[in-house]
Amino acid sequence: MSHEALNPIHPTVLPYLDPVFIDLYNKHVANTPNGPIDLAVLRSKYSVLYSYGTGPAPEPAQIYDTTIPGHNGDLIPCRVYEPDCPGPWPVHLDFHGGGWGLGDLETESHICKHIAVKARVAVVDIAYRLVPENAFPIGIQDSFAALQYLTSNPAAVNQKFRNLDTTRISLGGVSAGANIALILAHLARDHQIPIRLVAVGTPVIDDISKYATAAESPFASMREMEFAPTLNWARLKWFDRLKWSSLGREGSDRQKKDPKEEEEVKWYANALNAPDFTNLPRTVLYTAGCDPLRDEGEAYARKLIEGGCEVTMRRFAGVPHPFMHMDQDLWQAKEFIDLTAGHVKAALHS
Repeated sequence: MSHEALNPIHPTVLPYLDPVFIDLYNKHVANTPNGPIDLAVLRSKYSVLYSYGTGPAPEPAQIYDTTIPGHNGDLIPCRVYEPDCPGPWPVHLDFHGGGWGLGDLETESHICKHIAVKARVAVVDIAYRLVPENAFPIGIQDSFAALQYLTSNPAAVNQKFRNLDTTRISLGGVSAGANIALILAHLARDHQIPIRLVAVGTPVIDDISKYATAAESPFASMREMEFAPTLNWARLKWFDRLKWSSLGREGSDRQKKDPKEEEEVKWYANALNAPDFTNLPRTVLYTAGCDPLRDEGEAYARKLIEGGCEVTMRRFAGVPHPFMHMDQDLWQAKEFIDLTAGHVKAALHS
């Protein structure tokens, strides 16, 4: 299977893109040759994929790697960013993007640094396990287990981590990580875990396995931005096949579906199908104007509003799905980071 076209930016999308992004893309990406998709190679390069647009980040007082219990008690990696101020510090949990199958503790490192310093909180970045080696929804299961550990084991947490106040906690992430944060808000409510804020960017919401083509999607942005740069329909379908292959679908080499694994998917495949949108934490949700996922993210925000929840929603015009990684050049990315940090600070220090 070949990578979707990188050069040039598709003419249907050009009128909607900020000229600053167009120049940035043309200078650094547009001449990249197409080639076969190799999962191992893509993983090795994913966390620097947008580094051509990433600006320098402030350095927290301390950064260290450790482990945290994930699903079924298995230890998974995490990284802690400590602010340069007296503790105990409230905690912002970050879940990286990468379509469930990519990403690691480097993926959103610069965003975690900004939030730790600007919001004066400890950021704990969770390296949940990936598909297809592990069955979906492992990212959600690992991340919720980490949240449960941090909020229900104060003695163990105080021994393993330094100076955390997990009675003040927020959740965040980008793309698939945003999906995890939004779903965890439901699970936290159902398990009486208090969450003060969920702050996410460009979330994955819908289950696109239902659609053979972008034209079948009910969301206009999926059709209008079918050929958007950095994330388009072809890449989304590649991620989707990767996800479902972990459950024995989409031509996986697994011999048969596991009914227990299929049952664990629940409504997670499409967050719009969550059974209850009431009594969820205050949510900040940012979308990108040139992102196929734009409209489904905004539809999710409307469901929260209909459920009586407090929501801040904003669309950043002129930019594609991973724009927040390009804060060296895009004002939209700088504003996304600063606003996110501001909301976290207000929620956790009030």
